[in-house]
Amino acid sequence: MRKAEKYEMALVAEKALDKAFQKYEEVISELKEEKGYTETNLSISIYDSLRNLSRKVEAYLEGKIQMDKLVDEFVFEYEVVEGELEIEKAESVRMKKLAKRILFSYKDFIGQVGGNKKMKLLTQNDSVSNSYEIKSKGKAYLFWFVGFFGILGLHRFYLGRTGTGIGWLLSGGVMGLGALYDLFALSRMVEEQNMYNELRAAKLKQLTEGKS
Repeated sequence: MRKAEKYEMALVAEKALDKAFQKYEEVISELKEEKGYTETNLSISIYDSLRNLSRKVEAYLEGKIQMDKLVDEFVFEYEVVEGELEIEKAESVRMKKLAKRILFSYKDFIGQVGGNKKMKLLTQNDSVSNSYEIKSKGKAYLFWFVGFFGILGLHRFYLGRTGTGIGWLLSGGVMGLGALYDLFALSRMVEEQNMYNELRAAKLKQLTEGKS
């Protein structure tokens, strides 16, 4: 792509980011009118992402950074917003839809300006970030309930704790006391497992990027 064409794409991106930010403010304004609404990591990430990329596009138009650097910024912000979208379960439907539209526009810009190499990197990162399952508290409690109130240890098998799951199965949930303990600790156990899975996926992602 010629320099003039890249400059034109940057101008289009600048306008698109402005429109996206206006839509973001509109959605936030509507959500704040709802009782009990609090900002989430996803909404904060979207705000930071739009502001950062607007500054980077402006820097490119002023000749302060190269297009490769600008595309790298789009790739980075795409990964951040996509990651928050995957793990944010309490976010409103409107904010999630906005996040998906923003991700689509980021990916479109990366594909048109960054070429196959950048798109390949983005695809690799997507496959790694999606390579683990986010555990559900609802499912964990369901397994605790159907497993004779935790005695069979099904909830522990679900969370990937096979060793203690077998122990619960053979010992009757350690005489029922361990099963009772899990009833109160299960929510924290799910959060810890999701954090572990996320960190493991991030590590795999770093290894993948190191090999590329």
